[in-house]
Amino acid sequence: MNTGVGASQIRTTFPDVAGVFIDRGGSVFAGGAQAGFNWQFAPQWVAGIEGDVSFLGINRSLRDLSGFADGFGVKTDGYGTIRGRLGYTTGPSLFYVTGGVAFVNIKNSFDSFRSPLTLASESKTASGWIVGGGMETLLGGNWSAKAEYLYIDAGSQDVFNPFFDSISHFDNRFSVYRYGLNYKFGGPAVAAALPVYNWTGFYAGVNVGAGLSQDHVTGQFIVPPPIISAVDIADRGFTGGMQAGYNWQFSPNWVAGLEGDIGGLGINRSLIDFSLTVGVKTDWYGTLRGRLGYSTGPALLYVTGGAAFVNIKNSLDQNLVHVVASKSESATGWTVGGGIETVLAQNWTAKTEYLYIDAGGQDVVNPFFAGVNRTAHFDNRFHVFRMGLNYKFN
Repeated sequence: MNTGVGASQIRTTFPDVAGVFIDRGGSVFAGGAQAGFNWQFAPQWVAGIEGDVSFLGINRSLRDLSGFADGFGVKTDGYGTIRGRLGYTTGPSLFYVTGGVAFVNIKNSFDSFRSPLTLASESKTASGWIVGGGMETLLGGNWSAKAEYLYIDAGSQDVFNPFFDSISHFDNRFSVYRYGLNYKFGGPAVAAALPVYNWTGFYAGVNVGAGLSQDHVTGQFIVPPPIISAVDIADRGFTGGMQAGYNWQFSPNWVAGLEGDIGGLGINRSLIDFSLTVGVKTDWYGTLRGRLGYSTGPALLYVTGGAAFVNIKNSLDQNLVHVVASKSESATGWTVGGGIETVLAQNWTAKTEYLYIDAGGQDVVNPFFAGVNRTAHFDNRFHVFRMGLNYKFN
């Protein structure tokens, strides 16, 4: 079985209107079941095949930010994958890449909230491709736990709305961050007592991974009547940096610690929402977190949380008269997440980790718009999935 977080990254463009493109984000619970077969064909190499079916309850529909009373939405019920896996084992742990085909039940909508009311949508079980990677580690007996990231490209879909006599084109992309529990059938059970490892001590290391923005922008730019409209900014970017911390193993199986990190977060996305452009740009982020984990011996399964800091620039631009407005700050917020860290050799460990970052809100005022209707409010949210390498100092 598996459980985690799914995030959508839906790009909408318009064949009849050049240069306009908007996003639909959304983050939800994802969970399901998987089964597969592994073949260890060399002392340290493992190949396999895995299939899974899971719930993915994204339901996101918003009026466009320019206030033309149009709605663009995405709804998903579930997804499934059939993937190959190729990994390298250190003994108790397996590091792997995975890829194959994916199937997602999707409904895209292109609606008009003007009079007469005109709603249009298309539903299908879309097929596409998937790629990702993760870490799986033995717990004892025939049980193992894994942490993995999957990127799903579910293809495209066109929706025609007769009110506009126009088509909207949806590119459906998803990211899934999940943790799984597996039981291996057949073969000798792994000894209940796994190798002992002392987690106490200072450590430092590096990390690399992917970040996903889930910014939500709201504003009121059309009067009368007053309409609160919104758009998402859902972009992917590279993350990489360094971390350092201290662990204290205060019982045979429990570990507490403190960790700090700083790294680059390469999000740079601007959306042209008809007469408006909104954007988000990040350069770096850092966190200061507590950790609490359970040690199996060679692996540490942990949760983490604390303070987060993100350098953010939000922008609100008026396209027709080219009035540009932006605001930059080093925002303070909070983060929560979890992961698996496992011993590689002697003092070296590797980890696979997910973090959700809430960097707070920011208002950007554009002087072109009159009165109360000149402010866009940005809620800055991010997902980070990363793999790290640590060295523990004795």
